[in-house]
Amino acid sequence: MEFRVLIPQKIAEEGIQLLEESGATIVVPPSYDEETLVNYAKDVDAVLARTEVYSRRVIENAKHLKIIARHGIGVDNIDVKAAKDHGVVVTNAPSANINAVAELVLTLMLAGTRHLVTIDKATRDGDFGIRNRLFGYELKGKTLGIIGFGNIGRLIAEKCRLGLGMNIAVYDPHVTAGSVDSYVEILDTLDDLLSRSDVVTLHVPYVPATHHLINKKSFQAMKRDAILINAARGGVVDEEALVEALKDRRIRGACVDVFQVEPPEAEHPLFKLDNVIVTPHLGAQTHEAFKQMAIDAASEILAVKAGKSPGHPIHKVTT
Repeated sequence: MEFRVLIPQKIAEEGIQLLEESGATIVVPPSYDEETLVNYAKDVDAVLARTEVYSRRVIENAKHLKIIARHGIGVDNIDVKAAKDHGVVVTNAPSANINAVAELVLTLMLAGTRHLVTIDKATRDGDFGIRNRLFGYELKGKTLGIIGFGNIGRLIAEKCRLGLGMNIAVYDPHVTAGSVDSYVEILDTLDDLLSRSDVVTLHVPYVPATHHLINKKSFQAMKRDAILINAARGGVVDEEALVEALKDRRIRGACVDVFQVEPPEAEHPLFKLDNVIVTPHLGAQTHEAFKQMAIDAASEILAVKAGKSPGHPIHKVTT
């Protein structure tokens, strides 16, 4: 019996080869708006999903669908409850891109503390004297505050402690001191972390409980010379409050890889500020991570095709 896999966006060829070698038929739609997904998902057994949205309507109309395998970690673009209601398992690739995201966070941290974007532009414009006007900050001995201490948060902590000599503070209600390395300090409240950290980096999923977790009150609690890094999800930060804090120099700067609405509008207020670095949600966009995410997602689909349980289900499905 034919096993059809919908792949709406480009993935690494290694993932496609893995599926085709197993006898699966690849279905590629012309676009991935809701109407197109409703039409193309109705006759497939599996979906290999990137950032396109799988609404309840899409899932309800996919009568043969058995699995949505996420090409990455976050599943906020999938109506997981609808999937559960219709016996569709949702999986993710929890470790495929963690190093890529961790390295981006370090890149942003170093670029932000040394004003590299501003200095690059000034140098290109012939302003060599900026070297004597705009001094950077060293990270050694500074405190990195990590909000959310899963796979990515732990890897960043290791790199920043062992590689940069930073102090590591963590806020995560699900983590205890006994489950972390001795150099990690677990703090009881978010405000405590915000008030003590020189750099704050976010690594929580976007769920109702984390909507605008960082807001106007948060920026008032932060150090005035602190930097905020968001490579998690845009909705975790109140963007209006962030813009206000940056304009007022309530914090020194921010590095933003994700936005509440993606792609963001061309005239987004953050784009007008000189104390923010923006990137287009590319934390996982390395050759290595892109290949591994495709392979991991394809492997989950093949497990279901073979009648086995996938390795990383987001929820248990009862049919």
